[in-house]
Amino acid sequence: MTFSIFKETAELNQALFQVTHGLYVLTAAHDGRLNGQCLDALMQVTSAPPRIAIGVNKRSLTHEMIAASGRFVANVLDREDENCPEVIRHFGFQSGRTVDKFEETPHESSENGIPILPRAKAFYECRVIPEMTLDLGTHTLFVALVERAGTREGGGPLTYNEYRKAMRKRR
Repeated sequence: MTFSIFKETAELNQALFQVTHGLYVLTAAHDGRLNGQCLDALMQVTSAPPRIAIGVNKRSLTHEMIAASGRFVANVLDREDENCPEVIRHFGFQSGRTVDKFEETPHESSENGIPILPRAKAFYECRVIPEMTLDLGTHTLFVALVERAGTREGGGPLTYNEYRKAMRKRR
């Protein structure tokens, strides 16, 4: 078996597409304002207590809101939701600094006023653990306690790889 070996950043990033993970909509609320963005950098890090870690770009409004409030909701996208491509476009391809992403987006509110997408496969309502937060230069790694979660029957979580394959087919 022969591998292609890469050392350049662009090639390394292409190789990293082999890492499997989900695609989520990360939501936050702060000072009466709501925002959300697509996120693929989420992992469960402990089961008892239940904790997840997320990597969020520091330039995003959602990052600012999480850093200020210490709370977020991760909404698991459902691969069987026919509106999934539109949800990804809405939350992934425009900035919350210029568009109110929740002005016309149906949502419920968590106990802390953070948006939960009603068509999500699952959601995790989380509280950041400040002493476990890590500055990664361009991103922050937030480790958070999952305080509440919800799941829906049917469907299945969308993976980032499934999303990328579907986008290639559309071209």
